[in-house]
Amino acid sequence: MDSRSQGISNRFHTAVRQAGQAYHAAVSRPHQRSSWQRTLWVMVASQFITQTAFTLGLPFLPLYIRQLGVHDAKTAALWAGISATASGLGMAFMAPIWGRMADRYGRKAMVLRATFAGVIVVGAMALVQGPVALLVLRLLQGMLTGTVSASNTMVADAVPERQLGTSMGLMQTAVFAGAAGGPLIGGLIADHFGYRLSFAATAVLLLASGLLVLFGSHERFQARTRVPVSRAERRTRTRLIWVVLAPIIVVNFLDQLAGSIVGPVLPLVIADLAGPQQHGVATLTGTILGSVAISASVGALLAGRLTARFPPQRVVALCAGGAALCALLQVFAPSVTALGVFRVVMGLFIGGTIPAANVLLGALVRSEDRGTAFGLTASATSLGFAAGPLLGALLVNVGLRAPFLLTALLLALESGWVLWALRGRRQTPAALAEQSE
Repeated sequence: MDSRSQGISNRFHTAVRQAGQAYHAAVSRPHQRSSWQRTLWVMVASQFITQTAFTLGLPFLPLYIRQLGVHDAKTAALWAGISATASGLGMAFMAPIWGRMADRYGRKAMVLRATFAGVIVVGAMALVQGPVALLVLRLLQGMLTGTVSASNTMVADAVPERQLGTSMGLMQTAVFAGAAGGPLIGGLIADHFGYRLSFAATAVLLLASGLLVLFGSHERFQARTRVPVSRAERRTRTRLIWVVLAPIIVVNFLDQLAGSIVGPVLPLVIADLAGPQQHGVATLTGTILGSVAISASVGALLAGRLTARFPPQRVVALCAGGAALCALLQVFAPSVTALGVFRVVMGLFIGGTIPAANVLLGALVRSEDRGTAFGLTASATSLGFAAGPLLGALLVNVGLRAPFLLTALLLALESGWVLWALRGRRQTPAALAEQSE
């Protein structure tokens, strides 16, 4: 074969190879796109079902505890606060450990662990005979569950970087949307069939959520080989991670602390405002909590979109400041209706804080460290959840409205903190992502 024929043959084979590569890319690209989109929507649905399940019975713990034999309202609120604190402390202790395991063994395994553990532990709450057993189960719940951080980590790894803001907004919207229907359904179940059935229904829904993730989601996880690094490099890397995480950890802590202080006393405040006709207090509480969750889901969607255009820290500050004002108004609410309206508007603002913080976290932290990072922020959230209910229960001795005032102060502090701690950072998530590569 002469050189001219050889050249033609080479060009032909090159053209065939390029055509084959183009065809493979055209075929595989839609599959890859549909793969992450399917996983995203499966996780959104799972998050919605899970949060619906958890809010069927847990918001009514003070009333359930009174049914278990603790008849004094203040003592029941204290037991509810202690049990919530135990759950939060258990989650705060275990969240970083589960996060490291997610980095090592995969994100999907941690979602399944958290969901199926909830089936057993929360389902057992329907069988307790006293507040001590309930307290033990709440501690186990905190140690073994933690679906939100596990699911967020999985989604942050699955979606393209440019879709991170929208995806985190959708995940947080699923949390609030699930919390919207859960309390209302749980309140109706409790008023008509008793509180125990609410916890049994929780176990059934969690089982459905776990099966959905098991068979419906796809994870392309590869355990990364750990390269030995020097002590100086390890210190530098740790310092950089904490520089990124420290402001976000404080935001998560303050946000959850402020949001959970009112939990143990809200049903009691509603009962007090309702007056002598207290029939259906659980339904009233569930309606208010559900309405707040709906408004918070709208706020989460808006925040997810806003963080694509504005620095996430500004979005967090705006949302926390608006929520602080609404919390202050609840101190002076003269009726159940007024209290409900103020809380619904507050939900619109507070719904945007965590999605914006998660966008910032996902953009700044490397993929292989995201499990650890989300675990650490989940630990901070859990510490806030642990301290808030107990603090709110103790404040009942000052007055039923005192927890609302402290909530307003903490949210105002959160707004000021995020502006001060992240001052001078004007980057959008896209710009932050480019810098982190």
